[in-house]
Amino acid sequence: LDQGTFKAAADALNGEIAANPSKDPRHSMEYRQNLAQSFLYKAFLAAQAKVPDEFRSALVDFIPMHYRPVSSGAESWGTDPKEGPVSQYIPKLASRIQASGEASYPSDGAPGALFAQVVFATAANAKLLAVDPTEALKLPGVRDFVAASDVPAVNNLGTVLGGDNLKEKLFFEAGDTIPAVGVLLGVVVADTWAQARAGAKKVQQSYAKSHVVSNMDAARRLGHTSKPEDLAAPITTPPGRRQPRADVTRGVAVEHAAPRADAALSAKSTLKTGAQQHFYMETQSCMARKVDGNIWELVVSDQDCNFTQGVLSGILGVPAHNIRISVPRAGGGFGGKLTRQTPVAAACAVAANKTGRAVQIQNERSDDLQMVRGREFMDFEYNATFDAQGKVDTMDMTIHFDPGYFYGDAAGDLSMAVSWSDGSYHYNSFKVNQEVHVTNTQHTTSQRAPGNLQSLVAADAIMEHVSRTVGRPLEEVMQLNFYKEGDKTPFGDTIGKDGFNWTVPQLFKQLQESTKYQDRKKAVQEYNAKNRWTKKGIAISTVKYPMGTTFYQSGALICVYGDGSVLVSSGGCELGQGLATKVALVVADTLKCDLKKITVGDRDTAKVPNNTCTGGSGTSECSSEAAILAANKVVEALKPYRDGKTWEETCAAAVAGGAQLMQTAFWQNGGTSNTDVYATYGACTSEVMVDVLTGEVRVDRVDILMDLGTQLDAAVDIGQLQGGFVMAMGYLLTEQVMYDDQGTQLNLGTWEYKIPSAYDIPVEFNVSLLKDSPNPVGVKGSKASAEPAMGLVSAVYLSIKDALYAARQQTGAGAAWFPLNLPVTTEAIRGAVGTLDKALVIPGQ
Repeated sequence: LDQGTFKAAADALNGEIAANPSKDPRHSMEYRQNLAQSFLYKAFLAAQAKVPDEFRSALVDFIPMHYRPVSSGAESWGTDPKEGPVSQYIPKLASRIQASGEASYPSDGAPGALFAQVVFATAANAKLLAVDPTEALKLPGVRDFVAASDVPAVNNLGTVLGGDNLKEKLFFEAGDTIPAVGVLLGVVVADTWAQARAGAKKVQQSYAKSHVVSNMDAARRLGHTSKPEDLAAPITTPPGRRQPRADVTRGVAVEHAAPRADAALSAKSTLKTGAQQHFYMETQSCMARKVDGNIWELVVSDQDCNFTQGVLSGILGVPAHNIRISVPRAGGGFGGKLTRQTPVAAACAVAANKTGRAVQIQNERSDDLQMVRGREFMDFEYNATFDAQGKVDTMDMTIHFDPGYFYGDAAGDLSMAVSWSDGSYHYNSFKVNQEVHVTNTQHTTSQRAPGNLQSLVAADAIMEHVSRTVGRPLEEVMQLNFYKEGDKTPFGDTIGKDGFNWTVPQLFKQLQESTKYQDRKKAVQEYNAKNRWTKKGIAISTVKYPMGTTFYQSGALICVYGDGSVLVSSGGCELGQGLATKVALVVADTLKCDLKKITVGDRDTAKVPNNTCTGGSGTSECSSEAAILAANKVVEALKPYRDGKTWEETCAAAVAGGAQLMQTAFWQNGGTSNTDVYATYGACTSEVMVDVLTGEVRVDRVDILMDLGTQLDAAVDIGQLQGGFVMAMGYLLTEQVMYDDQGTQLNLGTWEYKIPSAYDIPVEFNVSLLKDSPNPVGVKGSKASAEPAMGLVSAVYLSIKDALYAARQQTGAGAAWFPLNLPVTTEAIRGAVGTLDKALVIPGQ
């Protein structure tokens, strides 16, 4: 098994693969050949009598679960003794019943309800000639097919938002040009879920097809490009979307100083970032029934009940007060149930209206993935100028954006991409333009850290480009360009003023010291010098995450009973993020009663109307503030009855005395002198190991230090930032979204679409919260926790690039900067290593 035999075997293997190409378009021929050749090389190495030390890493498995240690890590936080139980480490109150399966969800449905399953279009940019349910209606248990002709009033999902959103019908019908695979044509109603799904797949569709634009590159080539301001009627206050008070519809152009003459160097390139699918645990679900004439009750897996109520009002032709939307809890949302719940909810209600029966829907997973797009494809075309030390001067960026078949409410995601694109860095001149490229794919929607996850990674990627160009360590270039107190961002926030208590430099320094970053960096370099086929990488990143909480308005209703028990109705939806727990904590703290006395009920439009959406990591704090206001009214009502009594005695006396123990409040943040109310900050180090031969990567260690002010609940907030970070890792590493040339998504289901698993969590995952740093304008000194941590994933991206530089130098590709797009899949990593043909040497030959 010498070099000659290996070469002959490798040539034969490559020839066989070329002669019998895979029909699966998700991986390239080149990658399949490279991967097969790499495994062959490993087999030849394993057969050698003696393998030099530097080659041995090729034979050490470090990815499979039986070779990988179980993940572990440390958590650290501070508390405010005066605020107990607020700020303490208190597990989510519903966690036990969720773990045991006792918790109820909208997908649990209702006894006696019929089941419905969606029928969605299977062609894009095609004229729908006919929809024929005949074969479906012959199946056992199938009751009916519900379509556009059955809609009682307006067959449109965009009436609340208007403008471009009016392109979205509830049910498209014969004669329509179908804009994308996944739009609804109707629903099949049956006695069981399985019967309904079988029926839905039997509905026949016929089309006259046209050319399909299935991706943004094709749209750009064909000139399908618009400026956001040129698209139909922008919406002013889009439900389910946070928009900063600064108007960035036309991009941004801010010049703090004239361009510097010494900033003669430039970094110019494009970072392409992929999309991400929604993979909440509970797919889109609803139960709808008509009661008492024309009054409706719906239980929806929902993040914005008021928006759903408004859409259904138009579709059913009844006033809002006739439509009651409730959410016991949703099995995850992440933005996918801000607007995308309405097609299923509306279809369910129309089916219930036609059949006269309660109807429930829960999407099958692959159907849900085809119907609901999440994070958008975005390209960041940039040109940054800087001096020989790496001090940046000007930024000229264009963000290219694919919202699917219409722009509409995706405007919020693009505006957030713009408004976070500076990262933690100060430029004298900062310009961002936007281009929208409409494609024949399903409409996108917000996904956790919408738009800005990509722009935050881009901001750090640009710094890495600068550092490689000037030959200075990345952490030095980052620190050189950090904002300083008194600087003003391009978006109207003054660093160090009001809620922008600038702690990024402190976090950056403290994390490097506590993790011994420089020592570990040297150890990584030593490892790479001794190992040819696995390489380590290490990097650091920071995040500045502005929170424009003036967007939110939140209500609360508190009822205190004679036995001392308390029921709180909040305007926010419990999605698994611990909102109900935080609300319970602040109410217990305000009332000075035992936490066990507090129950937070379902989200219900009949109890708290006109609430903004639950999204953006800010709803928990705003719901808590509304609950505090209502609880303070209860405190006032109880004052005459306290007199040293126990809590239970006080409540009993107050009820006997006729006190009003039902109190409400409605809260909206008035804002500060800044555009955004405050910012959450963080720093992160990442250390990875890369298999040069296969492109596999293991994240060995992540350390996060986060400034959450005085957190509302240490357990919930640490869990949220851990979960947010791992979700961002999935986006970065494994979750690839692809479409074929007919606009059909190729990554459907768990076999094709890879969300992070237990073995993708960093081997060592340490999280600390900065102590003694309350938010000067936050609810009880707190800050948002989930989305801000996601931007720190750029540390993982940069550490992979660090490992790849070591690999490329050994393979002859050199140490110069190179582009690396997202997602950083095994194929992308293996491709970035370069050609290995000459490097695949059998030792001793």
